[in-house]
Amino acid sequence: MKQPNNPFVLNGYQGKKYFCDRETDLQVLLNHVENDRNVVLFAWRRMGKSALMHRFFEELEDGVQYETIYVDFLATHKVEEAINAIAIAIYEKFGKTKSGLSATLQRLFSLLGVTFGLDPFTGAPEISIGLRNPGMNEYSLQALGKFLRDRKRRVLVTIDEFQQVSQYEEGNAEAMMRTWIQHFPDIRFIFSGSHRTMMIEMFAEKNRPFYQSAQLMALDPIPQEAYIPFIQKHFEAKGKTISSELINKIYAWARGQTYAVQLVCNHLFAQYSQVKEDDFITVVSDILGQHQSIFGSFAKMLTRSQWNLFKSIAKEEPLYSPLSKDFIGKHGLGASSTVSTALKALQKLELVVEDEGAYLVHDVLLARWMSKL
Repeated sequence: MKQPNNPFVLNGYQGKKYFCDRETDLQVLLNHVENDRNVVLFAWRRMGKSALMHRFFEELEDGVQYETIYVDFLATHKVEEAINAIAIAIYEKFGKTKSGLSATLQRLFSLLGVTFGLDPFTGAPEISIGLRNPGMNEYSLQALGKFLRDRKRRVLVTIDEFQQVSQYEEGNAEAMMRTWIQHFPDIRFIFSGSHRTMMIEMFAEKNRPFYQSAQLMALDPIPQEAYIPFIQKHFEAKGKTISSELINKIYAWARGQTYAVQLVCNHLFAQYSQVKEDDFITVVSDILGQHQSIFGSFAKMLTRSQWNLFKSIAKEEPLYSPLSKDFIGKHGLGASSTVSTALKALQKLELVVEDEGAYLVHDVLLARWMSKL
């Protein structure tokens, strides 16, 4: 893997040198997997779930017991597309050998009726599974599961954005996926999702197929005390300096959100040798300015009452009493029933989230931009 030009990585996982802490989370994951427990990993967006998964994969594959598969369900809308995503992940992991496809993989793809192609825009491999009859989805899932089960080493499958399954066209998609997973107890699964509310509902509601089928694991912000030496080490490696006091301010501004911390540090590292507070103010102003055209579109997407409440929460966060007379009166939001309806809509969209009793705008950058309106 090539070393990044900037140590504060914004896209994907670039190796543990550029990965901050998460030692406790890695140990918890390892304990679950080694003791045959499936895991539900949920967090607010841009907290570093995917990077943690790839860091965990690196740890597991340093040994000889496990092979790992990463599947992303974000762009899937039905079971057939989920199956395609799993098949592509298997091809990416096991299909690239010097001698071509292995005999077992050839047999699997033959059973599934797989055809290969290339995306005309990205050049990425595309796999299509021919549905020969109405029961093909269950048949395909079983074939994929048997292939993974029969590997010499145990397999860990991480499915990212797993909450998508609850929105599939097929009304029985959750039950179908749950049945599939139950048939292969030798395979470990980590279900990861950025829609925290939907993920918890899928695994905690009694009438849902995945009820209590995996261990719930919340991913919290990286501790502030871990970020300070990590950030300073990378600055010092290039003869640059940044104070711990300023890192604390960055962390507070970013609410500890991994992506926002990395983004600010990425810009500061690129532009300054001795970082001062004025530099931090300039950088965050530039970052928010770059996002203005995107953030401005939210006013058109929401009703007037939703937008006014959205702005008001950004200005007040953390907000503990959104229906209080003081808050409603201060921002001229109208009747409490109107505010209550707007709040429910914003929460359903996960534009606003409730965290330990406090209401926050989910996207930190958006919150900081709106707070200045």
